[in-house]
Amino acid sequence: MNRNQMEWYKAINEDKLMTPGLIVYPERIKRNIESMILLSGNVQRLFPHVKTYKMQNVVKLQQEYGIQSFKCATLGEVQMLIDCNVEQLLLAIQPTKEKLLRFLELQKQHPHIVFSTLVDNTDSLALFSALSKENNLKMNLWIDINNGMNRTGIIPEKSEELYWKLQNDPVINFKGFHVYDGHIRPLDLQERISLCNTDFKHVEKLVNAIEQKGGVVPEIITGGSPSFYPHALRKNTRLSPGTTLLWDLGYQKIWKESPFLHAAVLVTRLISKPNANTLCFDLGHKAVASEMPLPRVEILGLEGVVHKGQSEEHLVIICENAKQFKVGELFYAIPYHICPTVAKYQKAYTVTEGELGPMWEIEARDYQIGQHL
Repeated sequence: MNRNQMEWYKAINEDKLMTPGLIVYPERIKRNIESMILLSGNVQRLFPHVKTYKMQNVVKLQQEYGIQSFKCATLGEVQMLIDCNVEQLLLAIQPTKEKLLRFLELQKQHPHIVFSTLVDNTDSLALFSALSKENNLKMNLWIDINNGMNRTGIIPEKSEELYWKLQNDPVINFKGFHVYDGHIRPLDLQERISLCNTDFKHVEKLVNAIEQKGGVVPEIITGGSPSFYPHALRKNTRLSPGTTLLWDLGYQKIWKESPFLHAAVLVTRLISKPNANTLCFDLGHKAVASEMPLPRVEILGLEGVVHKGQSEEHLVIICENAKQFKVGELFYAIPYHICPTVAKYQKAYTVTEGELGPMWEIEARDYQIGQHL
């Protein structure tokens, strides 16, 4: 690559960038929203997750396109969605008592927003029901289905009993089934579609059994980002991508045919050259998701180099042409996992057509936002 050539990710005024830093690209985010809508076939099908970006500005961009239902994973993200005045929010993690009490208080304070969360067992349902009665509230619940992920949820074969308990509880409003299948990650698209359909048959069987007994399943929320396309091929299910807004190398490798653009990069500077073939950058694991083996980023212009080690503040690589780079030089890097990377930053630079714009707050990185009344 010609390192002097202007690329989409480069800022014209690089001297204003403090490193390590996060840059997001609003115009690319808009393109990704448009791709989400195109794949879904109907903007009303979208129920995207906010955990990737945690920024009001990204939520508001989606609202401009008519998206008004959002999933989240923390109370901080709940508060962010309240501040965006969304129509519907789903806390997509089964809350324990202390979180549920705060969640119900927020529901009281904002009756114009439809609040909901997940349940996957009768003990939690009993707790939810008791606290709803104490607070004189009706609680909206989705049954979290485990159709192969084996992280949370109840398997379809045991879900019907839980369904009828929800239906017979006067303070509970059954919203539908929530099906997250993040385990479906074959690189071949047709294999991914086939596996997604096979696992989803158990859900279809469950729905049929309920309907034959006179029950109703209002909606089903399906998938995340890797299985977004297979579920988009269905009819009458909601779709719940998240990483699609910013995209990263991990999902790009899983879904190479994806229409989504990288809309977030890291900026880092070369801070030392301890020997002839070694470069050290200020991109430690405090600045990028580090749960996977090295490499954890791809440094643009240094593809294919050996990532030797990473500590809290440093990333060390081995590079045969190291002598051509100068200490202080700026580099751009795309992370393999963008979601926990964003959570490491309080603000993000924005770049539009090469120009630095206003910084965007990452409001929902704090788990405790809105905790104290």
